[in-house]
Amino acid sequence: MKMDEKEVEKYVDEIFKTLNGKIGKDEIKKLFNLWLSFHYPPDLIKQKIIQKYAPEKLLKISDIKGEIKNINMVAKVVSVKTNEKDGRIITSGFLGDETGTIPFTTSINVQLKKGDVIRITNAYSSPFNNVLRVYIPGNGKIESLDNYPMERVQFSLNSYTIDKLQKNYRNLDIKGKVIFVEEREGQAKKRYTGILSDKTGSVPFTSWGKKLEQGKSYRFKGAYIREFKNKIYLNIDENVEIIPLDEDINISETVENLIDALNQNLQYGFFEGIILEVKDDTGIIARCPVCGRTLKGRECPEHGSVSPVNDLIGKVTFDDGTLASTMILNRMQMEKLTGKTFEELMKMVVSNPGISVIKEEIEKKILMIPYRIFARISIKDVNRITLYPFDLRQLDEAHLKLMRENIMGMIQ
Repeated sequence: MKMDEKEVEKYVDEIFKTLNGKIGKDEIKKLFNLWLSFHYPPDLIKQKIIQKYAPEKLLKISDIKGEIKNINMVAKVVSVKTNEKDGRIITSGFLGDETGTIPFTTSINVQLKKGDVIRITNAYSSPFNNVLRVYIPGNGKIESLDNYPMERVQFSLNSYTIDKLQKNYRNLDIKGKVIFVEEREGQAKKRYTGILSDKTGSVPFTSWGKKLEQGKSYRFKGAYIREFKNKIYLNIDENVEIIPLDEDINISETVENLIDALNQNLQYGFFEGIILEVKDDTGIIARCPVCGRTLKGRECPEHGSVSPVNDLIGKVTFDDGTLASTMILNRMQMEKLTGKTFEELMKMVVSNPGISVIKEEIEKKILMIPYRIFARISIKDVNRITLYPFDLRQLDEAHLKLMRENIMGMIQ
C-alpha cells in the first residue's frame, strides 16, 4: 500500500506523541513503512505500534478495528452466557463502552453478570464468522471494577429493512408500521405482541412493557432478533429506544397465493379468496381463564380444574384458487362479520338449544363472499394449512373482477 510521505509523517507524529517519546521517530517510521509494505491499513498499523510499546494504554471499543494483540480495556458487560465445551466453561457475550459494542469470549473461570464493569488485560481481537471479537485467553486477566464511572454504552446500530433480518442480528436500527398488536396476559411484566411491516415485508415482534399503537409508525434503536421454532421475532426490551414517527410508512400489500406460501414456508402474507364453508365447530367455546387454552370440560392440562370463561370462535374454509385452508376467526372478527355483539350471540345460543345458530348466522354473512386478508400462516403439511387473520376486508367489484381473472389464469 502506497501513502504520500506527508501522510506517513502525520501518522508518525501522532504515534510519537502518544508514546511520549518512548521510541524515536525514525524507529516509528521504519516500523510503519514495514507494516505498510504488508498492505495493512494505516489506522491498524498505528494501533499495533502503540500496543507494542505502550501495552498499558486502555483501548476503546471503537479503536479495535482489526487483529490486535495485548489489548487492555475497560468495558461494561452488555450481555453474558456460559457454555461447557470439552470440559471447560466458556463465557461469552457482548462488551460495551461509550464508543460501541463488541462480542467477547473467554475460557477464564469468572462469574460475570449483565451490567458489570470490568478491566481486561492481555486480550486480543480476531474475526469469527466475519465478525470481529475480543478473546481473553487463560494468560489474560479479568477484574471487576466497583463504582467505576462508566458512561452510557453506545450501541453500534445496524440499519436494515425487514426483508434483510436474520437470526442473531442485534443492535438494530429499524423502522416499521405496527399493523397489529395485542396485550398478552398472565406475565409478570406486560408483554405486547404483534406485526411490524415496511415496504419489504413483515416480522412478528414482542415489546416488553412498552405499548405500541396499531396503525402507528415507529423507529426502534437497539432492538434484536430472537429465534423460536426456526422463525425469527423482533424483540423490543426495556433498553430499546422507541421513537414515534410522524411519517406513515408504506407497507407492502403484495398478494401471495397459498400454494406459494406453502412452498416458500411463509410466516405472513396478504391473500385474496372466497370463504367456501363454515365448519361445524364454529360457535361458543370454553377457555382456561389463566392461559387461554380451549377446554373440554373444566380441566386445563396446565392449570388443572378451573372455572372456564366463554369465548367465540369461527372456523371456515378459505380458498384462493390455488389451495384451500382452514381459517380461524377470533371473537372480535366474529362480532364484526355477524354485526352482533358476543352477548347477543350468546342469547341466540341459549334461546335455540341444539341448533347451530352461530354457524347459520355467520354463513348468511360471509359464505361465497371474496375477502382480502392479512394472516399468520401455520403449516403442518399440504393438507393442514391454517390461517390466523389480523385483518379481513371484503373486496369491491373491481378487486373481485381482478381476483377472478387471476384465479382463471392459474387454472388455465
